[in-house]
Amino acid sequence: MRALTFSLSLSLSLSSCAHGEGVIIVPDHHDPIVPADPPLPPPGGRSPTDDEARAIRPLMRAAERVRGLRFAREVPIRVQTPDEIVSFVRSRLDERELEHARVFYVAIGLLPADLDVRQMLLDVMGEQIVGFYDPDSGTMVVRDDVARELRALESAGRDPMNGGSAIVLVHEFVHALQDQQLQLGAHYHYAPGHRERSGDEANAFAALIEGDATLAMMGWLAESSGHHLSQLTSDPQRLRDLVSPESMAGGGPELAGAPPIVRAPLLSRYFDGMLFCAALHARGGFRIVDAAHRDPPTTTEQVLHPDRYFAHEDGVAITIPALPELDALGYVAHDEDTLGELELSVWLALGSSHDRDAEAGTGWGGDRLRVYRDTNGATTSVWWTRWDDEAEAIEAEAAATRVASTLANVHVHRVGSALEILIGAPDSAVAGIDAAFDAFAQPPSTSSTDK
Repeated sequence: MRALTFSLSLSLSLSSCAHGEGVIIVPDHHDPIVPADPPLPPPGGRSPTDDEARAIRPLMRAAERVRGLRFAREVPIRVQTPDEIVSFVRSRLDERELEHARVFYVAIGLLPADLDVRQMLLDVMGEQIVGFYDPDSGTMVVRDDVARELRALESAGRDPMNGGSAIVLVHEFVHALQDQQLQLGAHYHYAPGHRERSGDEANAFAALIEGDATLAMMGWLAESSGHHLSQLTSDPQRLRDLVSPESMAGGGPELAGAPPIVRAPLLSRYFDGMLFCAALHARGGFRIVDAAHRDPPTTTEQVLHPDRYFAHEDGVAITIPALPELDALGYVAHDEDTLGELELSVWLALGSSHDRDAEAGTGWGGDRLRVYRDTNGATTSVWWTRWDDEAEAIEAEAAATRVASTLANVHVHRVGSALEILIGAPDSAVAGIDAAFDAFAQPPSTSSTDK
Protein backbone atom coordinates (compact mmCIF):
# COMPACT_ATOMS: atom_id res chain seq x y z
CA MET A 1 0.00 0.00 0.00
CA ARG A 2 1.77 3.13 -1.17
CA ALA A 3 0.45 6.68 -0.29
CA LEU A 4 -2.78 7.53 -2.50
CA THR A 5 -1.19 9.69 -5.20
CA PHE A 6 2.55 9.34 -4.70
CA SER A 7 3.58 8.53 -8.26
CA LEU A 8 1.26 11.16 -9.67
CA SER A 9 2.88 13.72 -7.43
CA LEU A 10 6.32 12.88 -8.73
CA SER A 11 5.43 13.04 -12.39
CA LEU A 12 2.76 15.70 -12.69
CA SER A 13 3.21 19.36 -11.92
CA LEU A 14 -0.15 20.67 -10.95
CA SER A 15 -0.32 24.34 -10.34
CA SER A 16 -2.58 27.25 -9.87
CA CYS A 17 0.59 29.24 -10.32
CA ALA A 18 -0.11 29.81 -14.00
CA HIS A 19 -0.69 33.35 -12.79
CA GLY A 20 2.08 33.28 -10.21
CA GLU A 21 -0.12 32.20 -7.30
CA GLY A 22 1.56 29.00 -6.11
CA VAL A 23 2.79 25.53 -6.96
CA ILE A 24 1.28 22.10 -6.49
CA ILE A 25 1.88 18.62 -7.79
CA VAL A 26 -0.58 15.62 -6.92
CA PRO A 27 -1.23 12.74 -4.05
CA ASP A 28 -0.66 7.82 -3.31
CA HIS A 29 -1.87 4.83 -1.14
CA HIS A 30 -1.12 1.67 -2.94
CA ASP A 31 0.58 3.42 -5.81
CA PRO A 32 -2.12 3.60 -8.51
CA ILE A 33 0.40 4.17 -11.29
CA VAL A 34 1.47 1.33 -13.55
CA PRO A 35 5.18 0.51 -12.88
CA ALA A 36 7.55 1.32 -15.74
CA ASP A 37 8.49 -2.32 -16.35
CA PRO A 38 8.23 -2.87 -19.26
CA PRO A 39 8.94 0.78 -20.17
CA LEU A 40 5.84 2.85 -20.78
CA PRO A 41 5.45 4.83 -24.02
CA PRO A 42 6.39 8.51 -23.84
CA PRO A 43 3.69 11.17 -23.62
CA GLY A 44 1.95 12.12 -26.86
CA GLY A 45 1.15 15.63 -28.00
CA ARG A 46 3.21 17.69 -30.41
CA SER A 47 6.73 19.05 -30.63
CA PRO A 48 7.13 22.67 -29.57
CA THR A 49 7.43 25.24 -32.34
CA ASP A 50 10.82 26.89 -32.78
CA ASP A 51 9.54 30.00 -30.99
CA GLU A 52 8.16 27.94 -28.10
CA ALA A 53 11.42 26.01 -27.79
CA ARG A 54 13.42 29.25 -27.70
CA ALA A 55 11.19 30.49 -24.88
CA ILE A 56 11.32 27.25 -22.88
CA ARG A 57 14.99 26.32 -23.16
CA PRO A 58 16.25 29.21 -20.96
CA LEU A 59 14.24 27.69 -18.13
CA MET A 60 16.53 24.65 -18.30
CA ARG A 61 19.53 26.95 -17.84
CA ALA A 62 17.81 28.68 -14.91
CA ALA A 63 17.16 25.32 -13.24
CA GLU A 64 20.82 24.37 -13.69
CA ARG A 65 22.00 27.65 -12.20
CA VAL A 66 19.81 27.71 -9.10
CA ARG A 67 20.14 23.98 -8.38
CA GLY A 68 23.88 23.73 -9.03
CA LEU A 69 23.57 20.71 -11.34
CA ARG A 70 24.13 20.36 -15.08
CA PHE A 71 22.04 18.50 -17.60
CA ALA A 72 23.84 15.54 -19.10
CA ARG A 73 21.57 15.79 -22.16
CA GLU A 74 18.77 17.93 -23.51
CA VAL A 75 15.30 17.15 -22.16
CA PRO A 76 12.76 16.27 -24.87
CA ILE A 77 9.71 18.54 -24.72
CA ARG A 78 6.15 17.73 -25.74
CA VAL A 79 3.23 20.16 -25.82
CA GLN A 80 -0.20 18.85 -24.82
CA THR A 81 -3.69 20.24 -24.42
CA PRO A 82 -5.33 19.90 -20.98
CA ASP A 83 -7.45 17.05 -22.35
CA GLU A 84 -4.35 15.27 -23.64
CA ILE A 85 -2.64 15.66 -20.25
CA VAL A 86 -5.62 14.20 -18.40
CA SER A 87 -5.84 11.41 -20.98
CA PHE A 88 -2.17 10.61 -20.40
CA VAL A 89 -2.69 10.52 -16.65
CA ARG A 90 -5.77 8.31 -17.10
CA SER A 91 -3.67 5.88 -19.15
CA ARG A 92 -1.23 5.55 -16.25
CA LEU A 93 -3.84 4.79 -13.61
CA ASP A 94 -4.12 1.18 -12.51
CA GLU A 95 -7.84 0.79 -11.83
CA ARG A 96 -7.40 -2.33 -9.69
CA GLU A 97 -4.81 -0.71 -7.44
CA LEU A 98 -6.83 2.48 -7.18
CA GLU A 99 -9.88 0.52 -6.03
CA HIS A 100 -7.70 -1.37 -3.55
CA ALA A 101 -6.53 1.94 -2.11
CA ARG A 102 -10.08 3.31 -2.01
CA VAL A 103 -11.27 0.38 0.13
CA PHE A 104 -8.31 0.87 2.49
CA TYR A 105 -9.02 4.54 3.14
CA VAL A 106 -12.80 4.19 3.23
CA ALA A 107 -12.38 1.52 5.92
CA ILE A 108 -10.76 3.98 8.33
CA GLY A 109 -13.01 6.93 7.51
CA LEU A 110 -10.53 8.97 5.47
CA LEU A 111 -12.53 8.72 2.24
CA PRO A 112 -16.31 8.83 1.81
CA ALA A 113 -17.67 5.45 0.72
CA ASP A 114 -19.43 6.95 -2.32
CA LEU A 115 -16.45 8.98 -3.61
CA ASP A 116 -15.30 8.27 -7.16
CA VAL A 117 -11.58 8.49 -6.37
CA ARG A 118 -10.49 8.14 -9.99
CA GLN A 119 -12.70 10.99 -11.15
CA MET A 120 -11.71 13.13 -8.17
CA LEU A 121 -8.02 12.78 -9.06
CA LEU A 122 -8.67 13.54 -12.71
CA ASP A 123 -10.77 16.58 -11.80
CA VAL A 124 -8.03 17.96 -9.56
CA MET A 125 -5.43 17.42 -12.24
CA GLY A 126 -7.60 18.86 -14.98
CA GLU A 127 -8.02 21.99 -12.88
CA GLN A 128 -4.39 22.39 -11.88
CA ILE A 129 -1.89 20.96 -14.36
CA VAL A 130 0.55 23.37 -15.98
CA GLY A 131 3.07 20.74 -17.04
CA PHE A 132 4.94 17.71 -15.82
CA TYR A 133 8.17 15.79 -16.07
CA ASP A 134 7.71 12.10 -16.90
CA PRO A 135 10.64 10.16 -15.37
CA ASP A 136 9.64 6.96 -17.17
CA SER A 137 10.48 8.51 -20.55
CA GLY A 138 12.64 11.44 -19.44
CA THR A 139 10.26 13.85 -21.19
CA MET A 140 8.95 17.27 -20.18
CA VAL A 141 5.32 18.03 -21.05
CA VAL A 142 4.11 21.63 -21.20
CA ARG A 143 0.46 22.61 -21.46
CA ASP A 144 -0.24 24.27 -24.82
CA ASP A 145 -1.52 27.58 -23.46
CA VAL A 146 1.55 27.85 -21.24
CA ALA A 147 3.82 27.25 -24.25
CA ARG A 148 1.92 29.98 -26.14
CA GLU A 149 2.23 32.37 -23.19
CA LEU A 150 5.99 31.92 -23.03
CA ARG A 151 6.28 32.23 -26.82
CA ALA A 152 4.28 35.47 -26.80
CA LEU A 153 6.52 36.98 -24.14
CA GLU A 154 9.64 35.98 -26.07
CA SER A 155 8.24 37.30 -29.36
CA ALA A 156 7.36 40.63 -27.74
CA GLY A 157 10.92 41.01 -26.53
CA ARG A 158 9.93 40.37 -22.91
CA ASP A 159 11.76 37.90 -20.74
CA PRO A 160 9.72 34.65 -20.59
CA MET A 161 11.22 34.16 -17.13
CA ASN A 162 8.82 36.87 -15.97
CA GLY A 163 5.83 34.77 -16.95
CA GLY A 164 3.81 33.24 -14.14
CA SER A 165 4.23 29.73 -15.54
CA ALA A 166 8.02 29.98 -15.83
CA ILE A 167 8.53 29.29 -12.14
CA VAL A 168 6.52 26.06 -12.41
CA LEU A 169 8.60 24.84 -15.33
CA VAL A 170 11.83 25.68 -13.49
CA HIS A 171 10.51 23.43 -10.72
CA GLU A 172 9.84 20.68 -13.24
CA PHE A 173 13.25 21.02 -14.88
CA VAL A 174 14.75 20.47 -11.43
CA HIS A 175 12.98 17.10 -11.49
CA ALA A 176 14.71 16.41 -14.80
CA LEU A 177 18.05 17.29 -13.17
CA GLN A 178 17.23 14.96 -10.28
CA ASP A 179 16.55 12.24 -12.82
CA GLN A 180 19.74 12.74 -14.82
CA GLN A 181 22.13 13.45 -11.96
CA LEU A 182 20.62 11.98 -8.78
CA GLN A 183 19.03 8.77 -10.09
CA LEU A 184 15.41 9.80 -9.52
CA GLY A 185 14.28 7.27 -12.12
CA ALA A 186 16.12 4.44 -10.37
CA HIS A 187 14.32 5.17 -7.08
CA TYR A 188 11.01 6.35 -8.52
CA HIS A 189 8.88 3.24 -8.00
CA TYR A 190 10.97 1.45 -5.37
CA ALA A 191 13.26 2.28 -2.49
CA PRO A 192 17.02 1.58 -2.73
CA GLY A 193 17.51 -2.18 -2.85
CA HIS A 194 14.18 -2.48 -4.77
CA ARG A 195 12.07 -2.63 -1.61
CA GLU A 196 8.48 -1.49 -1.88
CA ARG A 197 8.00 1.65 0.16
CA SER A 198 5.44 1.86 2.93
CA GLY A 199 2.91 4.66 2.55
CA ASP A 200 4.85 6.66 5.14
CA GLU A 201 8.15 6.16 3.35
CA ALA A 202 6.54 7.05 0.02
CA ASN A 203 5.31 10.35 1.45
CA ALA A 204 8.76 11.05 2.91
CA PHE A 205 10.47 10.30 -0.42
CA ALA A 206 8.01 12.54 -2.27
CA ALA A 207 8.70 15.34 0.24
CA LEU A 208 12.43 15.14 -0.53
CA ILE A 209 11.86 15.24 -4.30
CA GLU A 210 9.24 17.98 -4.27
CA GLY A 211 10.82 19.92 -1.41
CA ASP A 212 14.13 20.00 -3.29
CA ALA A 213 12.49 21.39 -6.45
CA THR A 214 10.40 23.87 -4.45
CA LEU A 215 13.46 25.11 -2.57
CA ALA A 216 15.30 25.58 -5.87
CA MET A 217 12.29 27.55 -7.09
CA MET A 218 12.54 29.75 -3.99
CA GLY A 219 16.23 30.18 -4.81
CA TRP A 220 15.29 31.39 -8.28
CA LEU A 221 12.85 33.90 -6.77
CA ALA A 222 15.47 35.07 -4.26
CA GLU A 223 18.03 35.43 -7.04
CA SER A 224 15.65 37.51 -9.14
CA SER A 225 15.27 39.96 -6.24
CA GLY A 226 19.00 40.23 -5.61
CA HIS A 227 19.25 37.83 -2.68
CA HIS A 228 20.79 34.41 -2.10
CA LEU A 229 18.93 31.31 -1.01
CA SER A 230 21.25 30.85 1.97
CA GLN A 231 19.77 34.02 3.46
CA LEU A 232 16.46 32.16 3.67
CA THR A 233 17.67 28.72 4.70
CA SER A 234 19.77 30.17 7.50
CA ASP A 235 16.56 31.61 8.97
CA PRO A 236 13.77 29.00 8.75
CA GLN A 237 11.20 31.35 10.28
CA ARG A 238 11.81 33.85 7.49
CA LEU A 239 11.10 31.14 4.96
CA ARG A 240 7.92 30.16 6.82
CA ASP A 241 6.82 33.80 6.81
CA LEU A 242 7.29 34.07 3.05
CA VAL A 243 5.18 31.07 2.06
CA SER A 244 2.52 28.85 3.57
CA PRO A 245 0.77 25.64 2.54
CA GLU A 246 -2.28 27.73 1.66
CA SER A 247 -0.31 30.08 -0.61
CA MET A 248 1.05 27.06 -2.44
CA ALA A 249 -2.43 25.65 -2.93
CA GLY A 250 -3.98 28.37 -5.02
CA GLY A 251 -7.74 28.66 -5.12
CA GLY A 252 -8.95 25.80 -7.29
CA PRO A 253 -12.32 24.45 -6.13
CA GLU A 254 -11.52 20.83 -7.03
CA LEU A 255 -8.43 20.77 -4.81
CA ALA A 256 -10.20 22.73 -2.08
CA GLY A 257 -13.02 20.17 -2.14
CA ALA A 258 -10.76 17.12 -2.13
CA PRO A 259 -10.66 15.04 1.08
CA PRO A 260 -7.96 16.02 3.61
CA ILE A 261 -6.15 12.70 3.03
CA VAL A 262 -5.54 13.90 -0.54
CA ARG A 263 -5.01 17.59 0.14
CA ALA A 264 -2.85 17.50 3.30
CA PRO A 265 -0.13 15.08 2.13
CA LEU A 266 -0.04 16.87 -1.22
CA LEU A 267 0.60 20.28 0.34
CA SER A 268 2.98 18.81 2.92
CA ARG A 269 5.37 17.45 0.35
CA TYR A 270 5.82 20.95 -1.05
CA PHE A 271 5.74 23.04 2.11
CA ASP A 272 7.17 20.66 4.72
CA GLY A 273 9.40 19.13 2.06
CA MET A 274 10.76 22.59 1.27
CA LEU A 275 11.44 23.27 4.96
CA PHE A 276 13.14 19.87 5.30
CA CYS A 277 15.40 20.60 2.31
CA ALA A 278 16.04 24.09 3.68
CA ALA A 279 17.34 22.49 6.89
CA LEU A 280 19.65 20.36 4.75
CA HIS A 281 20.72 23.37 2.67
CA ALA A 282 21.59 25.33 5.81
CA ARG A 283 24.23 22.71 6.61
CA GLY A 284 26.16 23.10 3.37
CA GLY A 285 24.03 24.10 0.41
CA PHE A 286 22.55 21.84 -2.25
CA ARG A 287 25.42 19.33 -1.93
CA ILE A 288 23.79 18.24 1.36
CA VAL A 289 20.46 17.92 -0.44
CA ASP A 290 22.25 15.83 -3.10
CA ALA A 291 23.51 13.53 -0.34
CA ALA A 292 19.95 13.10 0.95
CA HIS A 293 18.94 11.67 -2.42
CA ARG A 294 21.41 8.85 -1.69
CA ASP A 295 20.13 8.52 1.89
CA PRO A 296 16.50 9.70 1.76
CA PRO A 297 14.24 10.21 4.79
CA THR A 298 12.38 7.04 5.66
CA THR A 299 9.52 8.53 7.66
CA THR A 300 7.41 11.65 7.47
CA GLU A 301 8.45 12.24 11.08
CA GLN A 302 11.98 12.83 9.77
CA VAL A 303 10.61 15.32 7.22
CA LEU A 304 8.42 17.17 9.72
CA HIS A 305 11.20 17.18 12.34
CA PRO A 306 14.54 17.31 10.48
CA ASP A 307 16.48 16.79 13.71
CA ARG A 308 15.12 13.21 13.67
CA TYR A 309 16.64 12.74 10.21
CA PHE A 310 20.01 14.10 11.30
CA ALA A 311 19.87 11.79 14.34
CA HIS A 312 19.02 8.81 12.07
CA GLU A 313 15.94 8.16 14.20
CA ASP A 314 13.75 5.66 12.39
CA GLY A 315 10.29 4.44 13.33
CA VAL A 316 9.64 1.43 15.52
CA ALA A 317 8.77 -1.63 13.45
CA ILE A 318 5.36 -3.04 14.43
CA THR A 319 4.08 -6.48 13.51
CA ILE A 320 0.40 -7.25 13.93
CA PRO A 321 0.06 -11.01 14.55
CA ALA A 322 -2.61 -13.29 13.14
CA LEU A 323 -5.93 -12.51 14.83
CA PRO A 324 -7.97 -15.71 15.07
CA GLU A 325 -10.97 -13.79 16.39
CA LEU A 326 -11.37 -12.17 12.98
CA ASP A 327 -10.37 -15.28 11.03
CA ALA A 328 -13.18 -17.20 12.73
CA LEU A 329 -15.71 -14.57 11.61
CA GLY A 330 -14.66 -14.89 7.97
CA TYR A 331 -12.52 -11.75 7.76
CA VAL A 332 -9.54 -11.83 5.39
CA ALA A 333 -6.68 -9.33 5.40
CA HIS A 334 -7.23 -6.81 2.58
CA ASP A 335 -3.97 -4.90 3.04
CA GLU A 336 -1.73 -3.38 5.67
CA ASP A 337 0.68 -0.48 5.80
CA THR A 338 2.52 2.07 7.92
CA LEU A 339 0.85 5.47 7.57
CA GLY A 340 3.31 7.49 9.64
CA GLU A 341 3.03 10.77 11.50
CA LEU A 342 1.65 12.74 8.55
CA GLU A 343 -1.32 10.56 7.59
CA LEU A 344 -2.03 9.59 11.20
CA SER A 345 -2.29 13.31 12.01
CA VAL A 346 -4.88 13.61 9.21
CA TRP A 347 -6.94 10.84 10.81
CA LEU A 348 -6.59 12.43 14.26
CA ALA A 349 -8.11 15.63 12.83
CA LEU A 350 -11.27 13.96 11.48
CA GLY A 351 -14.40 15.82 12.51
CA SER A 352 -12.46 19.01 13.20
CA SER A 353 -12.05 22.13 11.08
CA HIS A 354 -8.41 21.24 10.26
CA ASP A 355 -6.81 18.90 7.75
CA ARG A 356 -4.24 17.73 10.31
CA ASP A 357 -3.83 17.58 14.07
CA ALA A 358 -0.09 18.18 14.03
CA GLU A 359 0.11 18.49 17.79
CA ALA A 360 -1.48 15.10 18.44
CA GLY A 361 0.63 13.49 15.69
CA THR A 362 3.91 14.75 17.15
CA GLY A 363 5.60 12.08 19.22
CA TRP A 364 4.72 9.31 16.75
CA GLY A 365 7.08 6.38 17.22
CA GLY A 366 5.66 3.85 14.78
CA ASP A 367 2.39 2.41 13.51
CA ARG A 368 0.92 -0.48 11.55
CA LEU A 369 -2.60 -0.64 10.13
CA ARG A 370 -4.24 -3.79 8.81
CA VAL A 371 -7.60 -3.65 7.04
CA TYR A 372 -9.77 -6.79 6.85
CA ARG A 373 -12.80 -7.53 4.67
CA ASP A 374 -15.44 -10.22 4.90
CA THR A 375 -17.34 -11.87 2.05
CA ASN A 376 -20.02 -9.17 2.23
CA GLY A 377 -17.48 -6.36 1.85
CA ALA A 378 -17.67 -5.26 5.50
CA THR A 379 -14.33 -4.01 6.84
CA THR A 380 -12.52 -4.12 10.17
CA SER A 381 -9.35 -2.12 10.76
CA VAL A 382 -6.70 -2.88 13.39
CA TRP A 383 -4.27 -0.03 13.96
CA TRP A 384 -1.44 -0.38 16.46
CA THR A 385 0.80 2.59 17.28
CA ARG A 386 3.73 3.43 19.53
CA TRP A 387 4.62 6.88 20.85
CA ASP A 388 7.82 8.42 22.14
CA ASP A 389 6.53 8.37 25.71
CA GLU A 390 3.34 7.90 27.67
CA ALA A 391 2.50 11.62 27.69
CA GLU A 392 2.53 11.68 23.87
CA ALA A 393 0.38 8.53 23.79
CA ILE A 394 -2.13 10.12 26.16
CA GLU A 395 -2.36 13.18 23.89
CA ALA A 396 -2.91 10.96 20.84
CA GLU A 397 -5.48 8.93 22.80
CA ALA A 398 -7.46 12.10 23.56
CA ALA A 399 -7.51 13.05 19.88
CA ALA A 400 -8.46 9.50 18.84
CA THR A 401 -11.26 9.46 21.40
CA ARG A 402 -12.61 12.69 19.94
CA VAL A 403 -12.51 11.15 16.44
CA ALA A 404 -14.27 8.07 17.81
CA SER A 405 -17.20 10.30 18.77
CA THR A 406 -17.62 11.30 15.11
CA LEU A 407 -17.26 7.86 13.46
CA ALA A 408 -19.22 4.66 13.92
CA ASN A 409 -17.80 1.77 15.93
CA VAL A 410 -14.33 3.02 16.88
CA HIS A 411 -12.59 1.46 19.88
CA VAL A 412 -9.56 3.22 21.45
CA HIS A 413 -7.36 1.35 23.91
CA ARG A 414 -4.05 2.54 25.40
CA VAL A 415 -1.39 0.68 27.37
CA GLY A 416 1.52 2.91 28.42
CA SER A 417 3.06 4.45 25.32
CA ALA A 418 1.19 2.16 22.93
CA LEU A 419 -2.22 3.01 21.47
CA GLU A 420 -4.67 0.75 19.65
CA ILE A 421 -7.45 1.97 17.37
CA LEU A 422 -10.06 -0.52 16.13
CA ILE A 423 -12.54 0.59 13.48
CA GLY A 424 -15.56 -1.54 12.63
CA ALA A 425 -14.49 -4.46 14.83
CA PRO A 426 -17.26 -6.91 15.75
CA ASP A 427 -18.00 -6.78 19.48
CA SER A 428 -17.21 -10.47 19.86
CA ALA A 429 -13.66 -9.94 18.56
CA VAL A 430 -12.64 -6.87 20.55
CA ALA A 431 -11.57 -8.61 23.77
CA GLY A 432 -9.31 -11.05 21.91
CA ILE A 433 -7.70 -8.29 19.83
CA ASP A 434 -7.19 -6.20 22.97
CA ALA A 435 -5.45 -9.14 24.62
CA ALA A 436 -3.07 -9.49 21.66
CA PHE A 437 -2.42 -5.75 21.81
CA ASP A 438 -1.73 -5.87 25.55
CA ALA A 439 0.97 -8.47 24.88
CA PHE A 440 2.43 -6.30 22.12
CA ALA A 441 2.33 -3.16 24.28
CA GLN A 442 5.13 -4.27 26.55
CA PRO A 443 8.05 -1.82 26.35
CA PRO A 444 9.75 -2.16 22.94
CA SER A 445 13.28 -3.45 22.66
CA THR A 446 16.03 -0.89 22.20
CA SER A 447 17.44 -2.63 19.14
CA SER A 448 17.56 -0.82 15.81
CA THR A 449 14.40 -1.21 13.75
CA ASP A 450 13.51 -0.87 10.10
CA LYS A 451 10.09 -0.46 8.58
